[in-house]
Amino acid sequence: MTVLLDTDLLAERERADAVHAAYADQSPRRTVVVGPGPVRHHVERVGLGDGAHLLRTGGSPLDIVRTARQVRGDADEHVALGLRRRGRGVVSAGATESDMPVGQLNCVDMTRPYRLTHTTANTHDVLILSNRVAGVPVDVVRAALPALAGSPVYDLVRGHLGSLFTAARALSPEVRALTGQATVALVRALLTTAAEVDDGRGALEEALPTRIALYVDAHLTDRGLTVQRLAEAHHISVRHLYNVWAAAGHSETPAQWIISRRLGRARELLAVSGEARTSIATVARRSGFSDTSHFARRFRESSGMSPSEWREARSST
Repeated sequence: MTVLLDTDLLAERERADAVHAAYADQSPRRTVVVGPGPVRHHVERVGLGDGAHLLRTGGSPLDIVRTARQVRGDADEHVALGLRRRGRGVVSAGATESDMPVGQLNCVDMTRPYRLTHTTANTHDVLILSNRVAGVPVDVVRAALPALAGSPVYDLVRGHLGSLFTAARALSPEVRALTGQATVALVRALLTTAAEVDDGRGALEEALPTRIALYVDAHLTDRGLTVQRLAEAHHISVRHLYNVWAAAGHSETPAQWIISRRLGRARELLAVSGEARTSIATVARRSGFSDTSHFARRFRESSGMSPSEWREARSST
């Protein structure tokens, strides 16, 4: 997570210029027109892998403008999917003007000029994807814009985006990249179904292996996590789960993957030193193993040494 702008750290006379610079330096580029009164603005960025990032913006009223010149000057085409958390907002593109209600998804085609007006103090989460990564052509994006709420995956994507910023900040880079892949697939399903290009099942199916991996990482401490539980959570059969997992190129079965991820979590915990260091029993519990002896046996099979020996060897290097 990167804080791109925090005007609370600046003198008041410097704030407007800092807001202008923050948006002008981002890709894709935009211009800001600050509203009347004191300027207060905060922008945080979380990367989600190649061609995808999430912004949380908030503060006093302002306009965000993308000009025709900026559109022509940017190499990549982008689409922005937003979720307004507070405040009133309106987006204008050409002769079309649309409200951006709190709690609802909004989408902006960044391949053409627009003006996004925050008329009150506001907070807004914005997922920005290159069209290359999204895998959705511009005409599909434009067809989807007025019909997002009609997509059968609208609520699914809205819930995902609603929790994405907080969740992504706490993830390791590896898991954050996986999250980005799943997010891109969900957005693709949203846009294609809204545009009535197809029923979106292909995009959701494509994202299934990634969604399974993310589910495993999110539920590692749940001792009831099994392959059957994985299949039920994704509304598929165990047979289909194994077939999809193998087709995605995984050398391990889903059951083996669960153990591998738990052992990986255990190594991360065992590597912690100082006051945050915990007992082997605590490491086992926080990694999702049913008991310490089972954990020790699995760890030795994987590493050739006990958890205590592994910790000692690491601390001595």
